[in-house]
Amino acid sequence: MFRILFSLLFLPFRILYLVYLRLSLVFQRGRDVYELEMPSLFEDSYKSFLVKKFQGKEETITRLELLILLKTIEKNPNIKTLDLSLPPLEWTLSEFYEIRHELKAIRDSGKTIRMFAKEGGLGTLLLLSVATERYLAPESEFTVLLPSAEPMFFGKFLKNWGIEVQAFASGPYKSFAESFTRGEFSKEARKNLESLILNLRGVILEALTGGNQSLESLFYKPMLSADDLLSAGFIQGIKTEGEFFREDRKLLSPNFPLLYQSLREFSLLPKRKQEVVILPLEGGITGGEYLHKNRENGKIEAFSLIPTLKALGEDKKIKAVILEISSPGGSAFYSEQIHQEILELKKTKLVTAYFKDTVASGGYYIATAADYITASPVCITGSIGAVSIRANLQKLYKKFHLNKEAVGFYPFRDIHSEFQPLSKQSVQYLESQIKKIESLFYKRVSEGRNIPLEDLPKIGMGRVYLPTTENKIVDSLGGLLDAVNFVKEKLGGKAIYLTEELPAYNLKNKIPLLGGLLAELKLLESLGEVSLLSHTKLHWKNRK
Repeated sequence: MFRILFSLLFLPFRILYLVYLRLSLVFQRGRDVYELEMPSLFEDSYKSFLVKKFQGKEETITRLELLILLKTIEKNPNIKTLDLSLPPLEWTLSEFYEIRHELKAIRDSGKTIRMFAKEGGLGTLLLLSVATERYLAPESEFTVLLPSAEPMFFGKFLKNWGIEVQAFASGPYKSFAESFTRGEFSKEARKNLESLILNLRGVILEALTGGNQSLESLFYKPMLSADDLLSAGFIQGIKTEGEFFREDRKLLSPNFPLLYQSLREFSLLPKRKQEVVILPLEGGITGGEYLHKNRENGKIEAFSLIPTLKALGEDKKIKAVILEISSPGGSAFYSEQIHQEILELKKTKLVTAYFKDTVASGGYYIATAADYITASPVCITGSIGAVSIRANLQKLYKKFHLNKEAVGFYPFRDIHSEFQPLSKQSVQYLESQIKKIESLFYKRVSEGRNIPLEDLPKIGMGRVYLPTTENKIVDSLGGLLDAVNFVKEKLGGKAIYLTEELPAYNLKNKIPLLGGLLAELKLLESLGEVSLLSHTKLHWKNRK
């Protein structure tokens, strides 16, 4: 009742807004070119008004905002040509791949995509590969580095210094500790890593060449000039920036896609929409500080994340939560705590996951609690298993004439000492603990992914790989918007709006020397809104 009265009260203002939208679009008639410069980096945290003022005129957008803008361009019939400028881009591989996916959808919708770049790397070339027309500046140069690895092994070096490292791993492919215990990879670990690299390289080369194998050798070169790419047929021509961005183009205004979308979605009486939360989880998994409950960039801390998950579960307006995960793993103990809290969240909300860059070990552990998983095709995942390392520094100490004496030691006390060699009893205990953690990990994967326990060793034992649907490691491949579309379908296809739960901006992370000074800085909470793709709206929040 109150909602209807409130809507009627603001009806005159909505009519004025409708007039504004229509008049704004009238002045765009006869234009069909939309120009966009890609952001060099994406906003990854919530910033208060105060912080924005402190930073000056610097403006950035989130990756989600760019994805949604590209989707509105795809669905806009008035935009015939998209002119893109590619500055130096500080994106991850999955971000390049995801933006490329949306650009491909724009091209496939019948629009012309023209791109211009002066420099870049492999990611910029991935974007260029999907354009209808590609142009480079005469001085353009690209640094190319396809997937490869050159890990360093400290095992022999540490032994020379008297440092003995013992590793306890749940499988031959759980190779994290090998850098500290060996002088080279084990046969199994090397084979697994080599398979991952070759598969990832194959995916990237397929995207760059469009299946034209004769072009593959071009991208083995460490540096590529505009002339190199032109002679290979990868670009259409070489132009200066002024020649590409001609003044005689019929340019649409920068806000045209959002104005058009707002008019398309407009109704005199606002429709009730279901809220879907996107919760970015990035970094290693730890407990964090119990008294520090604010989420920070680059960290997945149980003591700050679990209250956030509880708050999401208690909010009746929220119908679904998408966990955007990028984590190499971390503490098994805190991974289990987070896993259990996600299971609690599932009792009241639809919970899905999107795998971004790397979702391995503990990262995959927490993801198995979700109802559904969508993964980037270039995400590194797996590493299902456990590993622990312990260093014995006794020989190192003695090199410098240092000594410790064990007083009042008892069974297993040597595990907590860096000076005592492990007893046979302690070694057996640690091995049993690793097996226990592995068993629980397997159980969680089996329950969450509906995979028989007896099949887990085939995808477990520490193996890393690209995600596939065949082995049920994920449910689908795609981008974040694919995960959003899945959620929307599960909610009955009704109108939704998105809330992006970004962690608070922390200057301490940007300037570590200020950590002590700014540890108590608390940013004000606010809410911003922009229009989104059909039947969707985006909000930024920082839920403390």
